[in-house]
Order: sequence, then structure tokens, then C-alpha cells
Amino acid sequence: MEIIHLTYPEKPVAESGVIALGFFDGVHLGHQHVLQTAIDKGKELKLPVTVMTFDPHPKQVLGKSDDQIRYITPLDRKLEKMADLGIDRAYVIEFTIAFSELSPQEFVDTYLIAAGAKHIVAGFDYSYGRFGAGKMATLDFHSRGQFTHTTVAEQQADDEKVSSTRIRKLLAAGEVEAAASLLGEPYQIKGTVIHGDARGRQIGFPTANIRPEFAYVIPKLGVYATLVHLEDGRTFPAMTNIGRRPTFYETGEVSVETHLLQFDEDLYGQELKLEWIAYLRDERAFDGIESLKAQLAQDKIEAARRLNV
Repeated sequence: MEIIHLTYPEKPVAESGVIALGFFDGVHLGHQHVLQTAIDKGKELKLPVTVMTFDPHPKQVLGKSDDQIRYITPLDRKLEKMADLGIDRAYVIEFTIAFSELSPQEFVDTYLIAAGAKHIVAGFDYSYGRFGAGKMATLDFHSRGQFTHTTVAEQQADDEKVSSTRIRKLLAAGEVEAAASLLGEPYQIKGTVIHGDARGRQIGFPTANIRPEFAYVIPKLGVYATLVHLEDGRTFPAMTNIGRRPTFYETGEVSVETHLLQFDEDLYGQELKLEWIAYLRDERAFDGIESLKAQLAQDKIEAARRLNV
């Protein structure tokens, strides 16, 4: 898949094609339906299919809050999933203040008509232009007769809209299995193994202390059954704790620590990918090291069971 980065006022290359529009955080089942609709239309019209997406999130640029925006998928993973689906090209437009001030007509002229769009595909709630004033219902007017479009209806699972917001809420509740069903794959993060205080090794459960490399949505604090993918391609079952280690510290920063069940090698400095498979229990303080070790032994058994190992 060809990837082209643009910063306003740079314009796309003029080439007839079908364009799918969206931010696509997570590239979840609803997004996949939008993308597949575009792919099917491309086949029908015998035209290449392009995704036009944006980075960073508009709220990160326009929002008034100092809180960091957290994402389900970093840009490279979004693009990877799109390529796997069969998208031919992706335009990644840098979302800036100047870009946000384009009127709906200016956006269509500068990015859709200029790109040679013959057909546009987007979800029912897609908006464009300053203040999101452009809607799918106004796209015919703004097209200047240069392209047609398809509006993809709301996609539901269990009688509820499939959305990035819903997935974030599921992750915040520790419901990683339900999140995976909407993503079409287990939720995953990548991070680098850094030095910790080695307490896990001291009590017989050595852990890799992982520093996420991106502003991911972090699941609810607690213990999880996970799969860990190493840089060399090997995959190991693991149990992973997200928390503040209350048995040892009254307060502390949230850490991600994973214990690989069938592994005893040095991982410092490596980039790992974690897949979140199942929530096991809440994080809690124990009254001593022995009771913590007993619980970790039970966690290890339960993690192995949930991972079928």
C-alpha cells in the first residue's frame, strides 16, 4: 500500500479512484465495513481504492483539555490493518489548526476533487470542514458533480453501535474479550522493556517492565492473561499486571509488568507486543510476600488455562 503524508496546503495526487474517509482509530468492525464497502465499489468501478485519514486526533489539536489523547491504535498499526484489507493507497493528512479552518467546500475542493475522487465512502456520522459543518447529507452539494458517494449505516453488535468510544469504555472496564470481538483481534500494545526494581525476580516471578511506546488506551488496572510477541518472532503465554504494586508502595505510577510463563531470558531493551486475552482479577494489596506469592501461583495457573497452555 502506498502511503503519502500531506500537510496543508499540500494537495494529493490527481488519480481517479474511490476514497474512504475517516479517522479509523482501532480499525474496528464498523471501520472495516466502511473500508470493505470502498473496496467493493472500487472493484465495481475498476478503480483503485484510497483511504484518506488524519493524524493526530482533532481533539489533540483543538481540545482545551490538558489531558493527553489516548489511542486504540497508533498510525502505523492502522495503516498495516488497512493494507491487510486490500487498500491501495493511504493519504495521511496532518491535522493542524490551518487544516481545521477549511470550509466544507474548501476541504472537498482541496482534497477530494483534487485527488480525482469518483466515489466517496464514509460512515453515516462522518463530518468535514470547519466545525464539522459538512455532513454526508451535504456531500452531493459540495461535490460539484465530480463524484458520487455511499453512506455506510451504523454497524451494531449486541444491539449497540460499534464505535471507538465503546471499545475505550470496554478496555477501561477490563473487558478485553468484548473489545477484541469489536476490533476483530485482541487489543494490543507495544513497548520497550526497561529496568525495574526486580521485585518479581526476588519472589520467583520475574517480570519484564514495559514502557509503552505510544499514547495507548491502557486497560483497567489488574491482572490479565496475555500473549507476548518477541522481536525474533517467538510468542509466549504470559500473565500481565497493570497497576501501582500496592503490596510494596502506598502510591506510585502505573506500570505494565509481564511474566512470561515458559521463558527465562534477558529481555532488557527489546520491543515487545502484548495481546490482551482475558481479565483475571483486580489489583490489590496483600498482607505479606507469602500471600502475594500464593496468589501469583494461582494467577499463573488461571492464565495458562485461559490461554490453553
